[in-house]
Amino acid sequence: MGHSVRAVVRVAVLALVLLPMLAACAGDEGSSPAEEPSGSTSADATPPPRRSPQVLTEADSGATIALPTGGETNLRLSSDWVWEEPVVDGDAVQLAPVNYLQDPGFSEWVVMAVAPGETTITATGTAACAGQDGCADGPQDFQVRITVEQ
Repeated sequence: MGHSVRAVVRVAVLALVLLPMLAACAGDEGSSPAEEPSGSTSADATPPPRRSPQVLTEADSGATIALPTGGETNLRLSSDWVWEEPVVDGDAVQLAPVNYLQDPGFSEWVVMAVAPGETTITATGTAACAGQDGCADGPQDFQVRITVEQ
């Protein structure tokens, strides 16, 4: 990746991190998730995509998230787990790793919506405390579906 592309990604990530903080200081509560129509029924058991939060975490695993084309969100996976590199299945989004000079306590990627469609992001983590008494057994799986809208 060239120096100018890295600089753009770093500036974009910095903006994504600082803007919510500035909005909170100004008393802006930020945008809320889209309202779901009440009383809607559907034969399809899959819930409609919800508007993407500014940061996706393990708590969002299993969710379907909507992003507009050109939109971005961040994926942060806790350092409580040692995560394999996330796998992107589909062409609607691209991931760019975020590298920190000091460990922030999570691994992070910028999720960039590049084309309309659907993409699934999956990752598997192993407990960071593996082999110690009282440590979680088995892997932690993460999966989120991103629907990119025009």
